[in-house]
Amino acid sequence: MGLESALTQSLREARAAGTRLARIVYPIDLTDPWSLLSKLCVPSHRVMAWSAPKSRDGAPVFVAVGAAIELRPQGQERFQASKDWWSDLRSTMKQFDGLTGEAIAIDAPACLAGFAFSHSEHRSDKWAPWGDGALCVPEILIWKQGKSCVAVLSSVLDDGAVERLQSLVDQVQGWCQRSSPPRTPSPQHSGAIIGTEIPWDDWRDRVQAARTQMASGHMDKVVLARAQSFVAAPECHFDVAATAKALRDRQTEATTFLVQRTDGQAFLGSTPEILVRLTGRTVETVAMAGTRKRGMLSESDALSRDLFASPKDRHEQALVTEAVRRALAPVVENLQVPEAPDVVQLPDVQHLRTPITGTLLNGVELFGLLDRLHPTPAVGGLPRTEALAWLDDHEGLDRGWYAGPIGWTNQAGDGAFVVAIRSALMTEREAAAFAGCGVVAHSNPRDEWDESVVKLQTVRSGLTLRANSAQDRNKT
Repeated sequence: MGLESALTQSLREARAAGTRLARIVYPIDLTDPWSLLSKLCVPSHRVMAWSAPKSRDGAPVFVAVGAAIELRPQGQERFQASKDWWSDLRSTMKQFDGLTGEAIAIDAPACLAGFAFSHSEHRSDKWAPWGDGALCVPEILIWKQGKSCVAVLSSVLDDGAVERLQSLVDQVQGWCQRSSPPRTPSPQHSGAIIGTEIPWDDWRDRVQAARTQMASGHMDKVVLARAQSFVAAPECHFDVAATAKALRDRQTEATTFLVQRTDGQAFLGSTPEILVRLTGRTVETVAMAGTRKRGMLSESDALSRDLFASPKDRHEQALVTEAVRRALAPVVENLQVPEAPDVVQLPDVQHLRTPITGTLLNGVELFGLLDRLHPTPAVGGLPRTEALAWLDDHEGLDRGWYAGPIGWTNQAGDGAFVVAIRSALMTEREAAAFAGCGVVAHSNPRDEWDESVVKLQTVRSGLTLRANSAQDRNKT
């Protein structure tokens, strides 16, 4: 059966079954979905891209465009609103084989989602369009896991569904015909000028204020964040797709993500921190804390040993691990928590890490886990309420989606969300990179500042600029 005939049959069966939204799945000959990224990251396109760590089996990778249906949850109950919306939608969604017209089940993401670090009614101008969160079923998803690559096209079943889906088929065919292997970009930083950032004196005072709060017994830990801005020189512009590819190629043991709005503003990064991964009833997460820089092999090994032996860092790691364990204990059984952390080494930094696994109890799902876990003490603090209140009063930064959950879930309820650290908010003219440091009672302000500098290097090393075209130069 041809694709057009299967499409017609699928929609006929979907309507007869009372389906609200149909997804058409068919194989495509594409080695890497990210080979399409530079063509997709253009004004007017809403894009999300994801690339899992290469060491994971199957290493899921996708690019997605558009929104067949979406939700913009706001306020304190945003995770509950997301759960309710998605539970209702996925019960009226069906997926069909685009070659046979038969109903099928697939593991590919069905709902893509991202959330701000915290809900707020007072966003900065740059973060205001992003809101507290966004969920969508993308119109086009190009998904690869293992060796197979498929296109998944989604549409609400209204009178224009057939024409809309056929148009999406034509778009995918055009993209694939013009695709080329994504070359490793050479990041260019010389055209980027460092703009505003918090002065050292202000940072020092905030760390000392946090230590004072801890000495009074009102907090055990707080994660203080800062932003560093970059401005493109007049003859250059930031290349969002090339920056994402550069991060992905260098940060191979991180999850690289990109979310671009239709106005061209993008949020992207390479994060080593998984918030939660759900496969069937198997729950996976990590507790991460403590940081050392990387250097030459012998230096890195010495720094690893110092990190592992550091009372301050081990204490911070223990706080995070116990908080994650307590958050999961009511809804996850058979929790496996190692007694001691390991050290994970990344290109610029290394961290203490404790992998945590368990079995999800019936009646709990992915958005419920997000609500329990976010924000972990690795990006917020302890106790959570007191730490977040302190940040509201002292941090002086609208984090927006920095350190918030970003990820996906499929129709079966499986999925993965990461903590959006090592990230940047970017336009063609400006980029703002974010970094946070865990402050405990014995923290040294200078050490925390130096740690933030190393963390900012992850994004800074991937920033890629392009020379303006003749058309761009004429505009100026």
